[in-house]
Amino acid sequence: MLLSNQKRIKIYKIIQRIAQDQSISLEERIYVEKFAQHNSTISLWLKKANSFRRNGVKNDDGIDSLLQSLGVDGLDTENHFKPNEDDISDWFGGAPDWLRRS
Repeated sequence: MLLSNQKRIKIYKIIQRIAQDQSISLEERIYVEKFAQHNSTISLWLKKANSFRRNGVKNDDGIDSLLQSLGVDGLDTENHFKPNEDDISDWFGGAPDWLRRS
């Protein structure tokens, strides 16, 4: 999905507000989610913003900072895969379309 420069800037500004825990409208959230489902870069931006919102910005040189910079869900223990409880196909079931296809 190709984005115009205007759309990309609009999405980025909304995501910045999410990262700073500022309020956004439901329409803005839906708008960003629509693009995140089909664009890996926007999905990564959104993951990072949600991590910043939940955990604050990690500025140390530790593993938490690395995970946050990569947009990996390692800081949120509820997102960890539990092999004795979770089914791997269900665990990946909520993945965006671009990831499920690969």
